[in-house]
Amino acid sequence: MESLLSRGTRHGCCAIPTEYGLVGHVVRPAVQHCMEFDAEIAAIIDETADTKTLRLSRPRDFNFIAGQFVNVTLCAPDGKRVRRAYSIASSPLDPHLDLTVRRMPGGIVSTILTTEVTVTQRLNLRGPYGRFLLEDREMVWIAGGSGIVPFRSMWRYLDQTSSSAPFTLLYATKNAEQIIFRDELAALARGRNPVLHTFTADAPAVWNGFRGRVDRRMLSAVVRDFEGPLFYLCGPPVMCDDVALHLRELGVPQSCIRAEKYD
Repeated sequence: MESLLSRGTRHGCCAIPTEYGLVGHVVRPAVQHCMEFDAEIAAIIDETADTKTLRLSRPRDFNFIAGQFVNVTLCAPDGKRVRRAYSIASSPLDPHLDLTVRRMPGGIVSTILTTEVTVTQRLNLRGPYGRFLLEDREMVWIAGGSGIVPFRSMWRYLDQTSSSAPFTLLYATKNAEQIIFRDELAALARGRNPVLHTFTADAPAVWNGFRGRVDRRMLSAVVRDFEGPLFYLCGPPVMCDDVALHLRELGVPQSCIRAEKYD
C-alpha cells in the first residue's frame, strides 16, 4: 500500500547480520544507515485479488527495524520518475526483502508493481525510514486493509527471536477475501497471542466475531488494560484518527499511541 510517509523520497539468498538487540525498549540492529540500492525481484506472490508480495534480493549491509519502510522509485508512463513509500513486510532477520503492495485506484506505482513488473526485474529502493518501530513490551496492533503489512515484519521477528513480548492483533477488512497473509494469520491465531478480525462490509455467512469499524465498544472488548500496552495503528487516515481518539477517551496517553497512516 502507498504510504503517506513518502516524505523527503539476482535471485538468491545472502547471509544477513543478526546482531540485533535492545536500545532502550526499541529493537535495533547493531549497524543501520540509509542506503539506495537496486533489488531484483525473485518472486511475486499473490495475496488477494489486488495485492501482491514482491520478494526482492537484499544487500548484505541493508539493516532495518521491524515496522520501517523504503521508498520505491519507478519511471511512470509519461517518463517522469515517481516515488512511493512501502512498508517492509519481511523480518529484519529474513535473507530477502518483502514488499506487499495493494493496487490503489489511480495509483501509478501500485498499478505498475501489481500488474506490470516481472521476476528478475530490478527496482530502485532507498531506506530504511520511519519511526513506527517494534518495541520489546506489551503491544496492541490495530490494522486496516494493507495496514497489516508492517505488523507481519514485527510478528515474524518476534517469532524468530522467541520473544516473550505479548501482542494482540485486531485486523479490519471489508470482507474475508481482502485478508492479506491469510495463512500466516491463521497460524498466528493458533499461538498464544490473540488475533482478531472485524469485517466492515460483508462478513462470512457463518461468523460470530466482530463486525463494523473499530470503535470504543470493540476496543473495550479486545483490550483488558489500557494503561500498560503500546498501541500501534496502521491503515487509512480516517481509521487511524478515529481509533486514536477512542483510545485517548479510554485513557491511553498520546505518548503510548503510534500511528502509520496509509493513503
